[in-house]
This record gives sequence, C-alpha cells and structure tokens, in this order.
Amino acid sequence: MRYYLRNPKTKAISAASLVPPALQEDTQLYARITKMCALRETMRERLKAQSKTEELNRVGPIISAIQAYLSELHWYISYLESNPEAFKGVPNIEFIWKSAMISRLQDKVNIARQYIAPRNTGDSDSNAQGPGAASRLLGGPKQRRTQSSSIYMELGFTLQTLAVTKCMNAYSRIATLDTEIECETINIMTPGLRVVTEEEGEQGVEALKRASAELREAAGVFEYVIEHVLPQIRYMRMSVPDLMPEVQHMLQTLALADSDRLSVRVWLRSDKNQRKTPNMPANLLLGIQERYNSAYSSLRTLQGGEFRNASSDIQNYMRDGQRVILAQAMIYLAQVHSDNQKFGNAVGFMRDARELLIDVKKRNQSVHVSTASMLLNGPLEPLYSLYRRNNDTIGFESIPSSDDLRARLPSGRTLLSKPVPYAPA
Repeated sequence: MRYYLRNPKTKAISAASLVPPALQEDTQLYARITKMCALRETMRERLKAQSKTEELNRVGPIISAIQAYLSELHWYISYLESNPEAFKGVPNIEFIWKSAMISRLQDKVNIARQYIAPRNTGDSDSNAQGPGAASRLLGGPKQRRTQSSSIYMELGFTLQTLAVTKCMNAYSRIATLDTEIECETINIMTPGLRVVTEEEGEQGVEALKRASAELREAAGVFEYVIEHVLPQIRYMRMSVPDLMPEVQHMLQTLALADSDRLSVRVWLRSDKNQRKTPNMPANLLLGIQERYNSAYSSLRTLQGGEFRNASSDIQNYMRDGQRVILAQAMIYLAQVHSDNQKFGNAVGFMRDARELLIDVKKRNQSVHVSTASMLLNGPLEPLYSLYRRNNDTIGFESIPSSDDLRARLPSGRTLLSKPVPYAPA
C-alpha cells in the first residue's frame, strides 16, 4: 500500500539556545541537552533522506531515531516545567517544521492556495531532485512550513512525525501483498479463484496483524497529542493545520479505520470453515466506511481554507477509500439478497458497486486503483451476470434505484479496535 502523507521535516537547532544563562555553568545539564540536540539532528537527517524516496520499507531507523529524541525531549520539558524561573532567560529559539499534508505547489486538482510561500526559505532541499521529489503521491516536492518558539509545538510535531512514520511502516509491511489482501472478497465470494497458497496465506495473516497493531499504535500517539499537547498550544496561530484538533482527530480516525480494514481481512482469511454469512462482513465494511466519512468530514470543516490547501492525495485517499469499501460492502449485500431470492435488490447492489469501482478506476492517480481493478476483474462481473440472469429468468423483480438502495443500507458495525496508549519513555 502507498501512503497519503509526507513525513514532516525540521530545521537544526543548537544546544546553547536551549540552556538558560543561569544554568550555563551546569556541565551535566549542558551535556544532556547537547546529547538531546544530537539525537534531534540524527532524526532530522533521517527524515530528510526519507523525503527523497517513495520507499516506505526503510523507515524503521527513522522510528528508532524519533523515539530516542522523544525520550530526551520529554525529560527536557519536565525539567523546564519544574524550573520555570531559571528558564526565563532562554534565548528566543525558533523551532521550524514542515507540514505533513500541505504542499506549496499546485496539485493536479488545480485548487488555488490561500497562503503565499516566501521567496527564499533557505531550505537546502527546496530544489530536491530525488526519486520521489516530484511525486504526486507525496503531494508535490515542497512542503509548507511553520515556526514557533514553543517547546510544545516541537513536541507536537515530533509526536506527529512518530505517528506518521508508524503508519508508513505499517503500510510497508503489506506492500508486497497489496493485490491479494485488498481483494480478499475474491477468495470469499469465488472460492475456486485462490491467488495464494496456504503457506503464503499464513504469512499474509501475520503481516496483516502486525500492520494493524502498528496503526493502532499510531492512533495512540495522535490521541496523546490531542489530550496532552494541543491544550498547551490552543491559542497559538500556525501557518499549517497539522496540529489543529480536527486534523489530529482525522488522522487518528484514518489510522483506526485502516486498522479495521486489515482486521476484517484477517477475520475473513482465518475463517477456513466458511461459516460466516455475508451479512457480517457487509456490516463491518459499512462501519469502516462510516469512519472514513467521519475523517473526511473533519478535513472539510477546517477553517481558514486549509481544506483547499491540503494535498489532493489525502483528499483522494479518503474519498476513493469510502467508495471502494462501500462497493465491497454492496457486493456482500448483493449476495445476501440473492440468497434470500430478492434478485432485484441483488442486481441493484451489484450495479451500484460496479459504478463506484469504475469511477475509482478512472482516477489513474488514486491509490485505490489496483483494488478497484482487481474487484472488477475478479468476482464482480461474473456475479453481476449471474444475478441479472436469475432475475430475468426467476425473479422478474424491478430493480431499485440507487437512492432507494442507499436508504436501505444497514447500520455499520464498528470493530473494537482502539488506540494503543502512548506512554512517554
């Protein structure tokens, strides 16, 4: 799978700027802050290197670097909070971060931007020409930036970077299984068309479980930012929306929704006796689709024009993701109605699923194109022909309109995936 965000990047800082004049003679304190800044520089360099490639399978060292720096950053904030008077003389340091979801360049959707980029940011990678430098997947080669002297903004962006990198790592675990995993419906609804061996299937289940767990860990980091960091910066005005509550809730919801998607595939593939009815996966998928819809609504309600500035990739990911998941749910619902000899409804649900997938397939840049293509080329067309033939020869029922069928959709059943709480080291 491909990811819809860029990893945030940052600028270097010096240890001297973090030590107040009153404590300059404390050699132990100065040494520890110097160590913290060195860890931050390691993190910064690894983030910068990763930003020049689309490969997600090399983010493990980045996670280690972020966690090492966060351990010291939490210590520094705790020390600062316990010695507020001593830190009053700290120089006015500026932490600079680049957004994970805003590009300064025009995306292909050709949406005007509210913010004007500075002519010269002094950014050494502003003209990067790496393999992923101009990737549409990454939302353009330049990321918008913001800056502040707040240590809590520094903490918020560092934690968001950890969460984003964990999501990237989760998707890298299943990248080579994309075709089969995304189209588990093929195996359930057309059991004669198996595309993996039993051994490969077991390996795939373990990869799905690990990826699902890491997405829940990422959701836990977003939750920590919401509960413990955002209250500290609620009155701060930033030029990018990353640390707005709506964005953090949106990213947390997406991480949990994708964790649910993987959990459903584990559940389906683990059901070797085929005892489960199509009702259950349909309801689970509808619940996931509702989570996607909730995340998309959060993005659209952002104030100040950030929705129009957000990379089109994150918008497309949510919009097309909703369509693909709804289409999969409709395929199962069509089987439910066919089993109950309601052939008109079965044809209608398959028709609507087909239209949704064709629409996604037309969007060449969508990360869901391969999923839509595999569903169209797999179970959908044979089943659609079967249901139409049954209705023409047995049922003779009228086919409901799309609006009527949408009104009949059952309520989704939400999975019990919850964020894994983040605990500062």
